[in-house]
Amino acid sequence: AYRVPRKLTLWLGFCWTLLVASQATAQSQGWIEGRVAAADGRPIADAMVTADGLDRETTTGRAGRFVLGPLTPGRYRVRASALGYGDGLSVVVVSAGDTARAEFALETEALRLSGIAVSVLRPTLQPQLELGAGRARESNPRDAGDLLRGLPGLSAVRRGALGLDPVVRGLRETEVGVYLDGTRQFPAGPARMDSPLSHLDPTTLENIEVVKGPYALTWGAGNASAIRVRTQPLPPATPGLAHGRILTGYDANLDAKETSASLLGSSGPLSYWGSGAWREGSTYTNGSGDDVPAGYRSWETRGKVGYATGPRSNLVFSGGYQRQEDIDYPGLILDANYFRTLNAAAEWRVDRSRGSLRNLNVLAYVNDVNHAMDNDDKPTAQPNPDRIPPFPLDVAVDAGIRVYGGRLAATLFSGPAWELEVGGDVYHTLRQATRTIHRRDTGMLMFTDLMWPDAAITDGGVFARATHTLGSGVSLAATARLDAVRARADSVSDFFTENVASGSGLDADEANLSGALTVSWQAARAWFVALGVGSVVRTADATERYSDRIPASKAQTSAEFVGDPSLAPERSTQADVWVDGRFSRASVSFNLFGRRIDDFITLEPTNLPKRLPLSPPTVYRYINGEARFWGVEGTLTVALSDEWTLMTRASHLRGSDRTLDEPALGIPPLHGTASLRWQPSGGRAYVETIAHASDRQDRVATTRGEEPTAGYGTFDVHAGLGLVEGAMLRVGVDNLADRWYVNALNARNPFTGAPIAEPGRVVFARVSWAF
Repeated sequence: AYRVPRKLTLWLGFCWTLLVASQATAQSQGWIEGRVAAADGRPIADAMVTADGLDRETTTGRAGRFVLGPLTPGRYRVRASALGYGDGLSVVVVSAGDTARAEFALETEALRLSGIAVSVLRPTLQPQLELGAGRARESNPRDAGDLLRGLPGLSAVRRGALGLDPVVRGLRETEVGVYLDGTRQFPAGPARMDSPLSHLDPTTLENIEVVKGPYALTWGAGNASAIRVRTQPLPPATPGLAHGRILTGYDANLDAKETSASLLGSSGPLSYWGSGAWREGSTYTNGSGDDVPAGYRSWETRGKVGYATGPRSNLVFSGGYQRQEDIDYPGLILDANYFRTLNAAAEWRVDRSRGSLRNLNVLAYVNDVNHAMDNDDKPTAQPNPDRIPPFPLDVAVDAGIRVYGGRLAATLFSGPAWELEVGGDVYHTLRQATRTIHRRDTGMLMFTDLMWPDAAITDGGVFARATHTLGSGVSLAATARLDAVRARADSVSDFFTENVASGSGLDADEANLSGALTVSWQAARAWFVALGVGSVVRTADATERYSDRIPASKAQTSAEFVGDPSLAPERSTQADVWVDGRFSRASVSFNLFGRRIDDFITLEPTNLPKRLPLSPPTVYRYINGEARFWGVEGTLTVALSDEWTLMTRASHLRGSDRTLDEPALGIPPLHGTASLRWQPSGGRAYVETIAHASDRQDRVATTRGEEPTAGYGTFDVHAGLGLVEGAMLRVGVDNLADRWYVNALNARNPFTGAPIAEPGRVVFARVSWAF
């Protein structure tokens, strides 16, 4: 069991006392409370509610309910807007110490299906919009990880053409929880060829939300940071409603083609959405004219069916299947033969506008990924008299993961200033991976390895989150979560038993307590401030527990790694300060954070013997240690005129591994972007230029094989033109100057040691039609 730090207990007690004691300050303020629904009475979630004359907004919950305030007494024009609906307007009068009501019944209108919106959430879990739907589509994402690279504090690791692995403020892999429509996602491959975001075609996504700290405790267990992606929502149940979207495009240099189509509609109590996508790519050239293997083929289909079981309840069945083939990974010792991914979920929602129980959500799901890897196009498949062994090898790995999970949550309402969410969730992961090595010339079996020994990890947790709105524009929230973890393994090799698990066994049980406290207030008419402190516990994953001399993905090396079943869970404690300013023609955001990770799961070199003759000589071991991180991020947007907009973003991160007395592994350097956009009124055309700059990174973890990377600057030009109604042409050039550059987090070619360079000049074109 993991004992809760005394400081965390004191913080919880202090802030909860402050939360209760400060209710009296609210008497001179008022609120606006209400509900946003469709014309037929069904609640609309995630609708935006604003009041004219205020730089303040809120969104509705799943019951369509919202609370806006505290507000100075007076008369307000309140507006509500939501995807697929016309806007609503209500005029209310707010009195001191009282709550005014605003009810909206929005009429449906044609959906534009404009693309993906990427939002970074403050510690309070309120959105700070960073990349709107149109902007995300214009950025020409080839992978969901692509969308995150340009935002402050976010990056991604490239190992090949697909599967860019997200990194959030230096956190990576299972330190970052990834969710698809509420279901927990994990990779199947030991080397994370398949990042959890790789099994989603970008055209199927409706939004991506990122929490850059330990505040998404109600989403699931162990979220030191979290990413939640949502596919296209179902439309309201309206007779005869049907909309769709078709997209096709091509990227030169990458020789990448894509086509996708989607359709959504409803008939009576039944609503539906379906999509299909096909993509393929080939070798690209970097800025020096060198070829980088980047071939892939991908097919995907995804859909939802909803049935209104009552005026305030809805049952939704969703699922998806994706098959990817022949994927090149120049940053790994193997390529992917195929991925086969199946997702299935059932969700029941009950929403109420009155009473103490406002929302009930029940979710059950299964995610299954099968994965095959080989070395057919790698140097090890060819004979070489200058190495040991000199004969060609045939290496094959079959891996898979199945995740079962569920969630039950309820939102309780106890007044205009109080809200309580309670619930629980559980997931069970079962992993297996087997490696076989033959002589390619004779077919003789050399050996078979059990890379993952049917490793099973189960995590079940309960949570509660209370929010309270005070006077003077102050809002407080407190979240607590308790998880019980059980880790089991079927069997391991004699080497693992003798050298790693001797005396400790393979199984582990844990009880982990996490908590977070946030406060936000409207410091002035144009300024918003949010503070947060949270502490979350993450259990060691199957790779960290049970690796048996297999290549790991956490370091930029093909060396072998061993796990440790007795690893303690790591605790990430973080404090944040967010300051946002919104003015008539400008907005600014500034974020500062510090993080301490106790029992940090890191790597150290050992004297253990390697398994494969071709592996580097040093074998690494996962251990517990201690780490420190701090960083600063900023965004500035200025409307130079009605047609011209300037936006700049920058972020800087530092991290130290106290155990090994060197920089933490995988820290991106100082990075910034600046864009200038021209878009006349009406929005039927635009031109945008984007400059990216990254500093040299020489703060590297040398004992884990990291090497310095050079700084770089690139320049992109994007443009769009509206054609006939609903049709849009988008064109652009990325890396216009055809520069050679490397993202500091990219993997290295295990055979040459060279880092995987990003593509050189890429010219692209996209045509889409929404109807």
